[in-house]
Amino acid sequence: MNRLANAELLKLRKRRPLFWWTLVLTVGVVSVVYAIIAILHLSDPAHHDPAGGINGFQGSAIGLTLAGSVAAIMVGAASGTLDVSSGVFRDLVATGRSRWELFAARVPGSLALFLPMITLGYIVITVCSLGLAGGTPTPDAGLIARGFGWVVLATGFDLLIALGLSSFIGSRATAIGVLIGWQFIAAPLLSQVTFLGPVRQALFGGALDRLAPRVITADNGPLLVHSAAIAAIVLACWLAVLLGAGAWRTATRDA
Repeated sequence: MNRLANAELLKLRKRRPLFWWTLVLTVGVVSVVYAIIAILHLSDPAHHDPAGGINGFQGSAIGLTLAGSVAAIMVGAASGTLDVSSGVFRDLVATGRSRWELFAARVPGSLALFLPMITLGYIVITVCSLGLAGGTPTPDAGLIARGFGWVVLATGFDLLIALGLSSFIGSRATAIGVLIGWQFIAAPLLSQVTFLGPVRQALFGGALDRLAPRVITADNGPLLVHSAAIAAIVLACWLAVLLGAGAWRTATRDA
């Protein structure tokens, strides 16, 4: 399994556009934003707040999660379809490896590419939040740790559901379009439809918000999911359904 996971990581790393765009979305975006805000503050401190501090940490954590989610969906969708699109799936099956193992190896392989990048992006916002605070309150160690856990959870979740969906439908572009459209357009609209009532708790966006540090979601209104246990169950169900569907399709696909 380790060899299969390493092979999956190598295949993804060789996709240079995927690698560099993932790095841009996880590290480059927050770095550029902090640089711009810092320059504005230095040029006109009376009208522009410092780039760091609690406010900077809150905005950058949300921004990293949004941009990182797009990158995660790209990586997950690529991992779920790479073997089929490149024509090597038949050769992998011919080696006698279990198809279930071939699918399972995609999970650690894709995470091994993505997690170091999202971690580096979070290090950037942590250092900038502390170093560019300009005398304003800064996040403490506990908040930084909780924020990192939530960023990894939110983006890693997107990667895994993208992997499962793309493996199931066999189309990278379709999976990316569906998930981005759902997460950034359809799901936020559905969360505002009040007559759906408690059904809205099944939306994984609300579950992720429930598990986020409150300082990050304080300005986003009331939470849809009031129980952390329900939030965990919702996320687990989404993962079980989509990863299960992807694994089943991989196991039954014609070689």
